[in-house]
Amino acid sequence: MQLNYWKASWPLLADICPCDIHFVEYLRAQGIKDKVIFHFGTGEHHLLGKTNLEASVPNEILAITASREEYDSYIKFIIDNPLAAKTYKVIFGDVYTLTPRIVPNFDLVTLFHLCEFYDEGSSLYAELDDSALLDLFLSKLNPGGRAFFYKGSSHFAKCRAIIDQFVSEAKMVQVDEYKTLLAYGCPSEAEGR
Repeated sequence: MQLNYWKASWPLLADICPCDIHFVEYLRAQGIKDKVIFHFGTGEHHLLGKTNLEASVPNEILAITASREEYDSYIKFIIDNPLAAKTYKVIFGDVYTLTPRIVPNFDLVTLFHLCEFYDEGSSLYAELDDSALLDLFLSKLNPGGRAFFYKGSSHFAKCRAIIDQFVSEAKMVQVDEYKTLLAYGCPSEAEGR
């Protein structure tokens, strides 16, 4: 058995996958700063971490990648920009191996690539599937927290089915939409807005 990892990397391709660009724009448009963010899938470009470094009041970001090349790119980035290491941390691994004990609370969670990487073979070493991963992160949202999804995902139809199921079970409610992104929060938090 081998870890389910991605044997490539993803450059910044605005015309094909603008989710990170739109998320950075959303953070700026909403004036979001000094928050704790989980980012699923960094891309070789590490746009979120690089723009965070330039912010007057940065957010704290924990990201995960299953691409060796993307992780190598992160290492080079923080070696060349050590200040970035204070607020942008990336781990290499299979997101489906995360556990409730190790995952802290977050204000914002990007699940842009939900349903894109799960592999049935992973169940031999990982307890989570896409629904369980979403459930985990919803349980880790701080009050007023939001989970973001990317409508342009290659597997968004499957992701949409999970979103709709969670909404029908009153586990989350849509609280915002920005370009290609959908934002959801916990129902009790959305009612208090």
